[in-house]
Amino acid sequence: MVLAVAGALWAAVDLSQADTLYVMDKPAECKAELEKQLAKAASASERSDVLWRLARVQVTIGDDLDKNDKDGRFAAYELGQEYAEQSIAEKPSAMGYLWKASNIGRWGQTKGPLNSLSKAKPMLSDLRILVDDLNCLDSSEAWYVLASLYDQLPGKPISFGDSQYAISFARAAVDTIPSEVIYPGTYQALAEMLWKRNWNMSKRVAEITKKQDKWDKGGGTNFDKYIHYEGKGGPSAQPFYSSVPLSRMSDRQEAVMLLLYAKAVYDSRSFHSRADQRNIVEIQELTAKWYAELAK
Repeated sequence: MVLAVAGALWAAVDLSQADTLYVMDKPAECKAELEKQLAKAASASERSDVLWRLARVQVTIGDDLDKNDKDGRFAAYELGQEYAEQSIAEKPSAMGYLWKASNIGRWGQTKGPLNSLSKAKPMLSDLRILVDDLNCLDSSEAWYVLASLYDQLPGKPISFGDSQYAISFARAAVDTIPSEVIYPGTYQALAEMLWKRNWNMSKRVAEITKKQDKWDKGGGTNFDKYIHYEGKGGPSAQPFYSSVPLSRMSDRQEAVMLLLYAKAVYDSRSFHSRADQRNIVEIQELTAKWYAELAK
């Protein structure tokens, strides 16, 4: 009996090494370790935990491919979606739904919004399960995916894209970035949305006040509330990356501030993933471009 127990313990799934490899930005090694652990998984819960991690690493694998290698990217994200669906089938979890939506979102970005409309509503359904049914409100990744979905889709009557919802979700994504990561692309996403919207200070005060009224009234689902997240705290709210409240800057001033803050966070860290490095190059180029436009 002692030998049997010892054998069971030896064969138990251990995801610590895979998680470390993921954080260290070693996707190939991480995937190999997860495949090894999947072979050991003896329960639905264990298989689900391994499978959503496989879905997560597929996003990195796809992102690392050349942007011109669309077939490779499609294959990577489709495999990631399959892993996530298998994870949910074994045992539904917030991470299963998150990484399913993330892979579909990346697939859609590669394909182009008009060529991926058929996936938009199922993807939104998964994300609403995540925030409404599973109450996952502190996931920066989830809010980022929602923001990207609403920002990139066309609006009515073609689809349900909405730039104001996108900005609210992007603000929630920025506000929930974990302290141990950088996520410069999340700051960049909000910055680009604000630059495009281009409200001046007075319009920001008026419009954010309207959103504040809707946020304070609450009611409905988490999703129904968070579409007005930009109104949380009203125009007097002061973002953590700013020395002044929302009412004392324009959209484009805040956009530049976000890029500068992302670069400062990046510079303060000793380790940078390849995704971080790609993002910071884009951020530096965008900052220079916007400074030139503001100087005109």
